[in-house]
Amino acid sequence: MADQTKKPAAPHAEDKAAHAAEDHGLLARLVLAYWKPAAIAALVALAGSGGMALYEKYQASRIAGITEKIGKIAAEKTGPDRLADLKALLAEAPSGAREGVLLEMAKAAQDAGDLPAAALAWEDLSKSSDGAVRSLAELGQAAILTKTGDTAKALQILEKARGTASKPFLLAIDRQMAVTAEAAGDLKAALTGYERMKSESSMQNMSYIDSKIEALRAKIEAGGQKSNG
Repeated sequence: MADQTKKPAAPHAEDKAAHAAEDHGLLARLVLAYWKPAAIAALVALAGSGGMALYEKYQASRIAGITEKIGKIAAEKTGPDRLADLKALLAEAPSGAREGVLLEMAKAAQDAGDLPAAALAWEDLSKSSDGAVRSLAELGQAAILTKTGDTAKALQILEKARGTASKPFLLAIDRQMAVTAEAAGDLKAALTGYERMKSESSMQNMSYIDSKIEALRAKIEAGGQKSNG
């Protein structure tokens, strides 16, 4: 008599892979074909049966694939061709991979000398990210705007960035604000930047900061303006 306690044979690895691929394909078709409010309800319904875990694994695999493509484009393409391929890649990138694509787009645009495209990539990155990445994007956008001569907007962005940036970014923001404002002839904003640098950091060249503050205050007083001090 056959042993009834014998466990059924474990599925072959190939069978598991085939089922996983089928599940991923089903979810991919669901997302691509029905990306509407109804699709959100469907995905919520899948959560109770483990479908959401499959969806998350699918998204992770897409992010990994996009990251690999970013590296390949950076290694094989240059100039406008690199930027064009990255723009095409952005269109297919899931939300979790957009930051990496936009960051590489900003760099590619700068390398190609396309400053408007670089500023737009930095701006898109700042709007779609938070924390350190957003601060980095705002610094990048302000730097490009300064190069194109739009110092007023650059200073506006830097002031806004300062309100949400973590402490490690404050010195970089204040330094860029001071240099940009001074170049634009906005002595009050430049003075504010240098004074913030002095109050919030332990820079080794503090004597230089002091001399800049003293010189700016003198210029402001000579011009009949009221300084912060």
